[in-house]
Amino acid sequence: IRGGGRLNGTDPGVPGDVFVRTRDRRGLAGFTLIEFLFAVSITAITGLGVAGMFPAALRSVVTGGQTTKATVLAQAMADMIRADTFSNVYSYNGTVVTSTFTCTGTSTLCVNRTKWKNDLMAAEAQTTGQGLPSGKGTVSVVCVNPNGTNKTCSSTDDLRRVTVTVTWDRQGSRSVSLVTYVARNE
Repeated sequence: IRGGGRLNGTDPGVPGDVFVRTRDRRGLAGFTLIEFLFAVSITAITGLGVAGMFPAALRSVVTGGQTTKATVLAQAMADMIRADTFSNVYSYNGTVVTSTFTCTGTSTLCVNRTKWKNDLMAAEAQTTGQGLPSGKGTVSVVCVNPNGTNKTCSSTDDLRRVTVTVTWDRQGSRSVSLVTYVARNE
């Protein structure tokens, strides 16, 4: 290389200079095809992973909502029982409320059971968000000693253990149980 060994010389008029053209990317913006394909593939793989989580997340949200609803319904029935007179509490024992449950009369027991049935069986539970799919409610009342052990019921008992259970179908049978104690205060 003559002319002082200059590469990419700035004086093309000097004889003997050699001009070597190099690719200088400093002034160019953008990605190469390989960089672009790599970025797209990483984005696609990540997007597929995220999209795969949506059905599981939706199932969890629906199941959580139904569990909350069942808990509220069990609590509502327990509150209705506690609001009734102590002498009526044992009358709730063996209550099973399903879609075929009927009760005629105006007693507090009948009104409470019918209200609970209507709350459990609200029309089109899946589309309206009310009620529970194939909802069922049961009540068990047991006479207990003050230490919590079961005993045979008598008219002098002062304590009852009430178990309210709500069962429904959501990809298998699910249930929520609530246990409360009712003491004589009359």
